[in-house]
Amino acid sequence: MPKNKGDEEMNNIIFMAKETASSVQALKYLCIEKADDIKVLCAVVREVDVGLIEICKKNNIQIYTEGQLLDDYYKGKLAVDYLFSFYWKKIGKEILGIAKKGAINFHPGPLPEARGSGYHIAILESWGYWGVTAHYMDEEFDTGEIIDCRHFQIDEKMVNVDLVKRTHKELYQLFEGIVDKIARGEPLYSKAQKAGRYFSISKLEKEKFILDSDTTEEIERKIRAFWNPPYTGAQICIKGKNYTVINEDVLLWIKKHIHG
Repeated sequence: MPKNKGDEEMNNIIFMAKETASSVQALKYLCIEKADDIKVLCAVVREVDVGLIEICKKNNIQIYTEGQLLDDYYKGKLAVDYLFSFYWKKIGKEILGIAKKGAINFHPGPLPEARGSGYHIAILESWGYWGVTAHYMDEEFDTGEIIDCRHFQIDEKMVNVDLVKRTHKELYQLFEGIVDKIARGEPLYSKAQKAGRYFSISKLEKEKFILDSDTTEEIERKIRAFWNPPYTGAQICIKGKNYTVINEDVLLWIKKHIHG
């Protein structure tokens, strides 16, 4: 039988996200499996995030902009325990301060070595592993105290699209574990990050280009590191026009996933 809890015993949360496989599963989990322990007060999502919007409508979750969120908070209409983030951009200090118990980001990469938009770097630099992280948020990108970081091994021939898929599967499992602890009233211990690396989207786009100075091995890694259709992959520029390059690894991926 479901538990009956008073509002004072519930954990009230704000959900801020762009639509990914992990964020969709996470919002469903909150609404279906944890509705007796955690109340989603509102969500901040983009107009293009149709899957998240549909879940919100089905569960009577109000969709806010950042401005509307702050307006209702300062009017005393929101009492928030946690902010859960799968967001696509930096969240301002005012919004972070809304959550009494903490603003937690679920980052699709290992920290502190892969802040920002990383994925490709594990393939470009042959790391042999990747990871996912839950951390408290501060005013910078992906620098807050780490609650949990989980690593997993990756195959040397892995392409970006498969790494992204595996990462969001792992990230959702990490999310479940964190939420279950909160629902049980267990403390979330955290530790400060050490120095790390940050990868911007603009730097990512520059790294897609194949250079005359690249070795054959470097070209092969670039092709695998950026293959994630329908986005542009590794690029060459011929007569002022950019083209996406593929190799045997990508052809095998196409055969497996498209032609069966």
